Amino acid sequence: MNIVIDPFDKGSITNALKQLEQYEKDLQRKEQEFVKRLAEIGVEVARIGFSLADYDGENDVTVTMNQQGTQATVVASGKTVGFIEFGTGVRYPEWSGIDETGYTPPAHGTYGKGQGKNPKGWWYGHHQHTYGNMPAEAMLTARNEIIEKITSVAREVFK
Repeated sequence: MNIVIDPFDKGSITNALKQLEQYEKDLQRKEQEFVKRLAEIGVEVARIGFSLADYDGENDVTVTMNQQGTQATVVASGKTVGFIEFGTGVRYPEWSGIDETGYTPPAHGTYGKGQGKNPKGWWYGHHQHTYGNMPAEAMLTARNEIIEKITSVAREVFK
């Protein structure tokens, strides 16, 4: 952006102010688009991660995006989000995002009634036996994909 002002020309100053106002509007629009595009990436990655998760029960997870202006949130909803994202059962590894996110989920095997602590598995529903499930890490993967794409999306939006 190149704005030339003639300090002795009121019209020149008025024109410069209009250009700055337009630049501000364009920047706000681009910021909103940038945030939306990143959140859409997160929604898509999380949806795929939850849908492909190996889970013995009913997978009721839905993934949506909430955006207000230049802030957006990727939201996973459903009764099974915690079980699927973090995994259950002591036979499976812990959720791997603890070190990189700083978030520590509840102790492995303590969800629900804590039956996941039993290395022999447990029974649920109509006589169904399970050992639990691997952590799907759908939201963690979505977060990492967003981080990976920040620069390329910024270049596209702010070019």
